[in-house]
Amino acid sequence: MTIVARYGQLFQMSYITRDLDAAMAHAKAAMGIAHFDTTDAEVEVLSFGKLRPLKIRAASANIGRNQFEIIQPVSGAIEVYTDEVDLSGHILNFHHIAIAVRGGIAQWRELLAEVRASGDEFAYLFPAEPGDDDKLCFAYVDTRRRLGHYTEYLWVDETIKPIAAMPDLDG
Repeated sequence: MTIVARYGQLFQMSYITRDLDAAMAHAKAAMGIAHFDTTDAEVEVLSFGKLRPLKIRAASANIGRNQFEIIQPVSGAIEVYTDEVDLSGHILNFHHIAIAVRGGIAQWRELLAEVRASGDEFAYLFPAEPGDDDKLCFAYVDTRRRLGHYTEYLWVDETIKPIAAMPDLDG
């Protein structure tokens, strides 16, 4: 599969904020999004070739087969979220799209090979080395020079669906 062919599995628009609670209130008032699932996440990511901690607060609203996500960077490798984004300019700041990688772990590994062949860098890769027992993998790919934004790829093992991080893509 080519990278462009994967855009058929685009499911998410993601925004960065300085204040998650205020951003959710804004999305409710301005867009009518009544419910968000929220999480505080701490993971170790491979960020531009170095293992680093990452802490964020996030909210997602699944609307049909699409998702509206808001991320508040907290600490660690947050420059992927904060560089080139004026967090004082607006409560919501567009940051990336997300594309689902469907199938088993072999399809995730195939995606990783495609990204490496593309010449784009991994801004984030989790886990750094996917294992056969992993249930969730994600990568932010630095596609800014070609597309003007990051592209996230997300793989979720079928055995743990449904989860808030991934809407029903067949619904």
